Amino acid sequence: MSFPDAIAHASIFLATQEIRSTLIPQSVLVIGRTTLSRSINAFVKLSPITYVVDQRIATVDSERAADRLFTQLPELQGVVHSEEWMAKWNKVAERAHKLIESLEGWNEAVIARTIAAEIADDTALFISSSRPIRDFEAFANPRNGITTYANRGLAGIDGNISTALGIAFNHKSTIAVLGDLSFLHDLTGFINNEDINCRFIVIDNDGGGIFSTLPQRGSIGFETLFGTPHGLNLASIAQSLGIAAVQISSLEELISQVKAPIKGVSIVVCDVPSREVNADNLKAILDSLSKS
Repeated sequence: MSFPDAIAHASIFLATQEIRSTLIPQSVLVIGRTTLSRSINAFVKLSPITYVVDQRIATVDSERAADRLFTQLPELQGVVHSEEWMAKWNKVAERAHKLIESLEGWNEAVIARTIAAEIADDTALFISSSRPIRDFEAFANPRNGITTYANRGLAGIDGNISTALGIAFNHKSTIAVLGDLSFLHDLTGFINNEDINCRFIVIDNDGGGIFSTLPQRGSIGFETLFGTPHGLNLASIAQSLGIAAVQISSLEELISQVKAPIKGVSIVVCDVPSREVNADNLKAILDSLSKS
């Protein structure tokens, strides 16, 4: 998101085994830690050689495993650039880009793509854990002009409001994208009513949407254990705390809210289709990539 030349949509097109099998690398250089994306990590594991570069290896992360470990960027000998491999990668990436650009409607994938594209320059963007960070990783296009933040060390949903407000304290304007459960789990982050310019965009699919995309979907007791529907009006909750809040259900409304000047703390609740509909939509996108 903060690099215009970054590789986009890899977490989507590498999610299919058929595509991964055509892009097996000779070696992988990991700087820091990889993302939590299963598809990216599955791709990295295909490589016969893995190099890791991370200063933390010398102190707090001393048990890190790889074929070779470095605390600073090394000069790697014998690494051959493959034009054929790059051509394959670029072909798949372009196919994914065209598919993602063609997506329409009011759904979580298009919402992530739209926020990333429409957010104004010199704005900070905080993306919460669970489904939102994965949607931005998959569907946002790389750009410059913004600074992007996310909590990735611990992938839980606690403390995201407080994190976003802390980030916003040091920026003129900030947009924070949260899921509904992340929002509910940290409501007390609003109690101090600080003079901070931060607009929270809350994706409300009435529960833990990420679990509908995982193998336990449809299992006995799924809604109680994983879906955890809350059935609450998030805009009303925000208003009860003295925070301006609106509920929206269209891209036109979303674009208007993203582009509007940010003054103080406000909440925009996106009333999106159900978790099951979103999971089916993601599966359809993956199926389209694997068949194209």
